[in-house]
Amino acid sequence: MYSSIAERLASRLGQKLARKTPFRGDFVVADYRVLDEDGKSAKILVQYDPESYGTPTKEDVVSSITHLYKTRDDGRPRLVVDAETVKLHSGLNVISCVVNIPSIRRPFSDVKRYKMKSIVGNTVFLGENMSDTWAVARSDNDSIYIERVERDDIEKILSERSKANSFRTHGRSNVTLARVETSRGNDIYSNGDIVKCSHGGKVKTGEILGLSDTGAHVRFKDGTQVTVNASNLLGLVQAAEEMKSFNKEALKEYYRKAYGYDEAELEKLVQYID
Repeated sequence: MYSSIAERLASRLGQKLARKTPFRGDFVVADYRVLDEDGKSAKILVQYDPESYGTPTKEDVVSSITHLYKTRDDGRPRLVVDAETVKLHSGLNVISCVVNIPSIRRPFSDVKRYKMKSIVGNTVFLGENMSDTWAVARSDNDSIYIERVERDDIEKILSERSKANSFRTHGRSNVTLARVETSRGNDIYSNGDIVKCSHGGKVKTGEILGLSDTGAHVRFKDGTQVTVNASNLLGLVQAAEEMKSFNKEALKEYYRKAYGYDEAELEKLVQYID
């Protein structure tokens, strides 16, 4: 129920915007907690507006959070969502998930290609935009690359976004992570997810081929396909590959815009994307 004409009008506007944009305009980060000493990961609590936008899908969460935390100048994603951590707390109209600062990597050959200036003995370079700093690093398979040095930790990134009021404020709640963590929350399933489910008196693992309001159509490892009630879906084993591709595509778009890589170069660059 809406308590004022202004709230009713805002809801109608939200519904129109929801139909025109692929990203959610209602998300509000209500709370967060840093998870590691390096300040690279955090668990966040995102409030949503079910009246105007409906219940978000996992695709909504992954793509919208990444979009909301892009830099304005070159579209660099400052945060990406771990799709396997997304939980719905429907009674409270909030979602919890883990976000990470992505590793932005480029081939070492870009140092020469873009005539980067050495800052520290050919191990740290000033980017061609005279702003970013890039440090030489080595992968597990001993390939050399350069990695963007992130000056801000995840708490600063999250707090700056909140202070800038960049999120739609449809009505902030008093819900906290401490409150929602007393309950497990529900997995948000997507086509392609690998899940555990109960069928025929056994717990099996299968891939979701389709979803409905009452459950999912699942294919088991032996090729058999069945329809499983929602109550018999027991949890996510592995998020669909498509969920992981959201983060990669966001980073690819940044590479296109910032450095002008063509598609052939982008395919090679995938190996530098975590």
